Amino acid sequence: MTSQHPPFVRTRLSMMMFLEFFTWGCWGVTITGYASTLRFGESQIGWLGAVPAIGAIISPLFVGLIADRFFSAQRMLSVLHLLGGASLILAGFQNSFPLLMLFMLLNGLAFMPTIALVNAVAFRHIPDPDNFPRIAVLGTVGWIVAIVVSGVFLGGAEKSHFLYLGGVGSILLALYALTLPDTPPKGAGAGGDMFGLSALKLFKEPSFLIFVVCVFLLSIPACGYFFTLMVPMLQQRGYPAPVALTSLNQFAELIFMFSMPLFVAKFGLKRVILIGMTAWAVRYLFFTCPAFSAAFVGLILHGFCYSFFYVGAYMWVDRRAPAELKSSAQSLLAFLLLGVGYLLGAKGAGIMMGQFPADLTAMAAVDAETGDKVEDAKLPRWDDPEAATSAWRFLDLRGTVEGLLKKQEDEKETPKLDLAQQLDTDTEGKISLANIERFEGSSVTVDGLKYSKEDLASTFRMAHEKLGLEGNVALDRKQWLAVQANKWNRIWFWPSIFCFVILAIFAVAFRDEPAKGETTEEARELPDDKEPVSEPPMSEEEGEPEEADEG
Repeated sequence: MTSQHPPFVRTRLSMMMFLEFFTWGCWGVTITGYASTLRFGESQIGWLGAVPAIGAIISPLFVGLIADRFFSAQRMLSVLHLLGGASLILAGFQNSFPLLMLFMLLNGLAFMPTIALVNAVAFRHIPDPDNFPRIAVLGTVGWIVAIVVSGVFLGGAEKSHFLYLGGVGSILLALYALTLPDTPPKGAGAGGDMFGLSALKLFKEPSFLIFVVCVFLLSIPACGYFFTLMVPMLQQRGYPAPVALTSLNQFAELIFMFSMPLFVAKFGLKRVILIGMTAWAVRYLFFTCPAFSAAFVGLILHGFCYSFFYVGAYMWVDRRAPAELKSSAQSLLAFLLLGVGYLLGAKGAGIMMGQFPADLTAMAAVDAETGDKVEDAKLPRWDDPEAATSAWRFLDLRGTVEGLLKKQEDEKETPKLDLAQQLDTDTEGKISLANIERFEGSSVTVDGLKYSKEDLASTFRMAHEKLGLEGNVALDRKQWLAVQANKWNRIWFWPSIFCFVILAIFAVAFRDEPAKGETTEEARELPDDKEPVSEPPMSEEEGEPEEADEG
C-alpha cells in the first residue's frame, strides 16, 4: 500500500532538528561568556542569560494565537528564522550592552516559538511518534557541532563570530523550512490554551500540585542558572577551551537520553526524576571545587540533570493528565520550567555574581599599537605551564587546530608571550616583586596591551593582600587566577543546598498516585509508554478499528 507520508520524511525532519539546535547552540551558552569578555556587569550578564526565558514566556502568543490558527507551520518557521538570523548578525556588530541586548532579545522572541513549531512539524509527519527521539537526537548533535565549530575555529566567547555563525545557520533553516512537508494551520476555530491555564484544574489533585511546585522550584537553580554561569566560570578558572568544553554536556545528554527508558523500566519514573534532582545538587557541589577534574565531572552530570529531570517531568505530566488536558498541561509545565523558572534562574545568576565578586577585575594599561590609555584593562594572561603535557590538553581542540593550521610565515612572527614567560625567569612557578623589578624595560606587553612595572607591582601587592597571604609578595598561577575570579565556591554552594532541600521535600511529600478515575491496579498494569484506551485504535490509513492482538 502506498505510504501517505512524504518521501525521505525522517531524513528531512532530522535535518530540520539539526539546524534548529545548531542555531541555538551557537549562542545559547556562549553569549554570557562573550558578555564577560566585554566586561559587562553581573546584572547585564544575567539579562543576556535570560533571553531564552523571555522568549519562552512570550512565544505562546506567536504559536498559540497566530501560527496554529492562520499560517502553515513551515512558513511561520521560515519567517521567524529569517528575522532571528538577521538579529543575530546585527548583534555580532555590537559591543555595548543596550544594543547587544536589543538584538539578542529580538532573536530570542523570534527563535523560541520555533521550538514548538519544529515539534509540530515533526509530530504531524513522522510515521511513528514513538520514534521522535531518534529525530530529536539530531538536535543534540547540531548543538554539539555548533559549540565545537564556534569554540575551536571562531574564537569561542572571546569574539563575536559565534553570532554570525548562528545567524547564517538561522537563515539557512529559514530557506530549508520552505522545502518541508506542508503543515497547514488548524484553523481560526481551533481550540487552544496558550499558557496551559486550563490545566490549573489538575492542581486539585495533591500529587499533581506537589509535583509541579517541586519541579518548578528546582528549575530556578537549574538550566537558567547553570547556562548563564557556565562559560564565565570556565573562563575565569583558566580551563582549556571554555566554549568547546561545554559540548561535554550534550555528549552526556546523548548517552543518558538513550538509556533513560531502561532506567524508567528498572526504577520507575519517580525515582528517575529524583536521580535528576540529585544530579543538579551534586554537580554544583563539584563546581565549588576549583580542580578541573571536578568541573569535568560536573559537566558530564548534565546527562542525568537534563534528561532525567526535564524529560522525566514531561513524561510524568503526559501520563497523569487526562487526554483532553495533555496539551494544556505540557504548555503549563514548559511555561513554568523554561519560562518563569529559567528567567528567575538567569537573573539569580547575575545577582549571585554581584554578591560574590572578584577581588580584582581590572588595571591600567596602554594599547601597544595606538598608545591610548586603557583604564579598565583585564589583568595580563598567565597560561597553564603544564598545558603542553597534561592529559587535559586534548580538550583544547582550538589550540590543536590552530597549531596544525599554522603556516610557516606565521612562525617568523614574534610569539605571544604570557606574563610568566616574561617575568618568571627562574621558572619557579611564581612571580614576585623581585621578578618584576628585574624585568628589562619599563612595561610588560601581553596580548597587545602594555602594563607598566609600577602598575604590575601595585596589582601584585593588592592581590597578595586580598588573598590574605603573608611574607614576601609572590603569587603562583592558581593564586593569580583566584584573585580575578568570582567566589565560585559560594555561587555554586547555596543553589546546591536549595536543590537538596527541594529534593528532600519531593521525596517525602510526593506520592505518585493514580490519575483520577484510575485504580491503583490499573496504574501498575499500565505500560510505561501507553495510555489506557476505551476503544480499539483506529487504523491510520483506513479509518477503521484495528483487530485486537490476540496475544
